[in-house]
Amino acid sequence: MLPARPAFDLLVLAAATAAASVALAAGPQPMAADEPTYVHVLQPGDTLIGLGRRYLVEPGSWPELAHLNQVRQPRRMPIGSSLRIPLRLMRTEPGLAIVTSITGSVRGTDAPLIVGQTLPQGSELNTGSDSHATVRLVDGTLLRLRSSGRVRIDEARRVTGTDAVRSGVQLDRGRVEIDAQPARGGQPGFRITTPQGVLGVRGTQFRVEADGALTRGEVLEGTVAVSGTGAAGNKQRVAAGFGTVVDAAGRVAQPVALLPAPDTSQLPVLYERPLVRLRLPAQPGAVAYRVLVARDETFDAVLADVRSATPELRIAGLPDGRYPMRLRATDAQGLEGRDARALLQLKAQPEPPLPRTPTPRAVISGTRVDFAWTASSEAQRYRLQLARTISGGAEFAVLDRDLKDLQAVAQSLDPLPPGAYVWRLASVRADGDQGPFGDAQSFELRAPPPQPAPPSPPTVGDGSVHLSWQGLPGQTFELQVARDAVFTQIVTALTLDRNQIELPLTGAGRFHVRLRARDADGFVGPWSASQSFDVIPCVRDARDACVRAGNGTLQLQ
Repeated sequence: MLPARPAFDLLVLAAATAAASVALAAGPQPMAADEPTYVHVLQPGDTLIGLGRRYLVEPGSWPELAHLNQVRQPRRMPIGSSLRIPLRLMRTEPGLAIVTSITGSVRGTDAPLIVGQTLPQGSELNTGSDSHATVRLVDGTLLRLRSSGRVRIDEARRVTGTDAVRSGVQLDRGRVEIDAQPARGGQPGFRITTPQGVLGVRGTQFRVEADGALTRGEVLEGTVAVSGTGAAGNKQRVAAGFGTVVDAAGRVAQPVALLPAPDTSQLPVLYERPLVRLRLPAQPGAVAYRVLVARDETFDAVLADVRSATPELRIAGLPDGRYPMRLRATDAQGLEGRDARALLQLKAQPEPPLPRTPTPRAVISGTRVDFAWTASSEAQRYRLQLARTISGGAEFAVLDRDLKDLQAVAQSLDPLPPGAYVWRLASVRADGDQGPFGDAQSFELRAPPPQPAPPSPPTVGDGSVHLSWQGLPGQTFELQVARDAVFTQIVTALTLDRNQIELPLTGAGRFHVRLRARDADGFVGPWSASQSFDVIPCVRDARDACVRAGNGTLQLQ
């Protein structure tokens, strides 16, 4: 029971009792169950008058507290009992939100925002393309505004003398992700308004997307009450794991189950290329996929936000590091499903140089291989690995060569045994930081084939010379005829698919001939030894044939 009061207060209390009795006689009407209230636990010395002075905008409206709480005996309010005070009657003072993270371009009402900036009621946030912002609202709720969005803080008030707050935002466009703080007792929870509806919560995790025609809500934890604000507006309670869509008329669709989290079990952990490719298995019911890459597990600072109509998601522009990811699928209504969490470890720098020679799948004759590559601006030296080709793709498990401190952009290896090889390169910075190896290149080293037999002795006729040589099935041949033995004065160069030819004579004198064979798989053998033949100048008749005398030809002197 309340302790005795001085005579003056007793007179006031008597008047209060009479006023309360009048109010009750007029017909007590309990508060609506969903009216936002502050619950005060009665302490020794509490009176309705005192509580009115402490909390109410109009202290003299304390009889309404008696009326709303159906207090019939104000002098006998039990200590420890609860008194519900409507927030609409209580004094409030301005509260502030604070910007905790910014990625990209984020503007306030009339200027760019910075981390740590406070935002009063009425402030706007606008995110540009590939930009994100996280704001801690007056009630502790974390609001993460994704790219190309606009939100306004339309309520940020603290109830004077209490821990109660009034917190809400208006989402005009874009997508927000909400971690709402739980509300105590009958206090109002966080509220978000869109052009199509109102979403009210009392502690939950959910996402909201708004555009000119629809509002989409996806609940991850807790429950969200969704009310349409249009002419056909209705209400739905959406539980965790479900989502709903509100149309332009305010119709709130029946909640549907969110798509399950994508399967990330086959994703690699380490990525070694600047362009990261995430390949997910196709998911039934999914029409698109999304990945968010953040600086840390809070996802306050999002570094990449990529959407794709296929299960392959490509991420570019990240520096080397370890990043948490959230991946989700989108259904035909545009509702995004549950999150899959995965870790992205990127080590793509310094980038490897580009191989120049040997060219991919080259066939080389001999025992020497000349390697060459481009110079990397980030590299002080290079590392080259050479290995035999092994079926199954584990070629570099056993190395033939591992050259770790190459200063130049070329290296020759000799001798190497014949076989199929793969090779790869990496760049190394001045501090010893080695980047990833580039893609492996293959080549085949073949033992030098025996030198092809030279052409048979030529048969020189009056107007042509006949050449023939040995060959294998499927081979083609390159033939050169020159005036000099080092083949700088080439007269004829032909590619033939047969092993003989009749060459027309192109003058008198000594000619040199050589050839080489090309196998069906493209392998080119060495040139044969040079051979020569002589064409003797002679006196020719009207048919351009040499004039003969006895057993010889009439030669020109």
